[in-house]
Amino acid sequence: MKSYSKLQNYLSLFMFITINILFYFKYLSKISIACGAITSVLYILFIIFLFKYKPTFGRKLVNVGIITFIIATSSLLFFIPKEIFTADRWIIIDLFWDSVSNGLYPYAEKTSIGNYPGAMPFYFLLCYPFYCIREIGFITVISIALLAFHFKRKSVQSYSLFFILSISSLCIYWEIFSRSTILINAVLFTLFLLYLERFRTFSTRQLIWSAVIGGLLFSIRNVFVLPLIVWGLYQLFQEKTSPKKIFLWGFVFLLSFAITFVPFIWLYPDEFWEVNPFSTQSSLVSFYFIVLFVLIAIAGSFFCRNYNDVRFFSVLLLFGIVTIHFIEAICQYSFTQALFQSKADISYYIFCIPYLLQILADTDYKRLMNPQT
Repeated sequence: MKSYSKLQNYLSLFMFITINILFYFKYLSKISIACGAITSVLYILFIIFLFKYKPTFGRKLVNVGIITFIIATSSLLFFIPKEIFTADRWIIIDLFWDSVSNGLYPYAEKTSIGNYPGAMPFYFLLCYPFYCIREIGFITVISIALLAFHFKRKSVQSYSLFFILSISSLCIYWEIFSRSTILINAVLFTLFLLYLERFRTFSTRQLIWSAVIGGLLFSIRNVFVLPLIVWGLYQLFQEKTSPKKIFLWGFVFLLSFAITFVPFIWLYPDEFWEVNPFSTQSSLVSFYFIVLFVLIAIAGSFFCRNYNDVRFFSVLLLFGIVTIHFIEAICQYSFTQALFQSKADISYYIFCIPYLLQILADTDYKRLMNPQT
């Protein structure tokens, strides 16, 4: 496989460090600003050390480490109360399914602070088993297991780097213990898009089933429309995939997505057209920025020459749109309020993590840290 360019490597490294620095600085500054600042600097030095010396462990040792991590974090979920975090995604999930159990139209219900369930239908279906056992945090632990299974099939160095980068990332621990659900969304869609890289070889049956799965996954988080645009146009113009094949896939994809709304339209026809996920969910950024990023996704896809470019450009778009969200909050309030009072939701940066792990774990670290070699 063609390796990533130095620019892609460096920018991916910058994005990964930036995401974790925001989490380290925000949450450890609750102890003291000095603690947050010092830890952030130490984290940067640690990542530089990691990339320079690229430590590699035996595959069995990494397996033991990942299993230990999964068991430890799963056990801690029983002792760390979710109420100490400001994230309310678990509250929304409880509200949705409690409403369904009581025969109420779930999208019309509100939390105590006035938030509607704004996520798409398949998102709530995905979370239902964890609602039943009353622990949403396990869904993030499963996402780590899925990533581990993906990297286990790669070289032992990539597997080791995935493990080290994951256990040193505060955003991963925050995602687990705050009972957030962003990582599982990102992991599922990223792995799905990696699977679509074989699209040209798909039989008709594979094409249809992949479109059905894609439509269901799109009924979780719509932000992944940006990577989908890049992938679709790359298929059409670089891979020279038949437009008929792309059209068929897109048609089944949209049909699968639309079907997830049928139960609500059937059971609550009047309520659905008044209150639904499209009318209640808040946009990550202003509308004109959404249009701008869609246009950038379309234009940028023509500069992708291989799947490494597709992956990198996809994560760049995700990182960019979340950064615009952060900047908008800073302009409206202040940096302090945006970061420390959560006027901006930095957890959205976690959408980028699976892609960045994919890029960074495949990096030629000797070439990256020693360009002259």
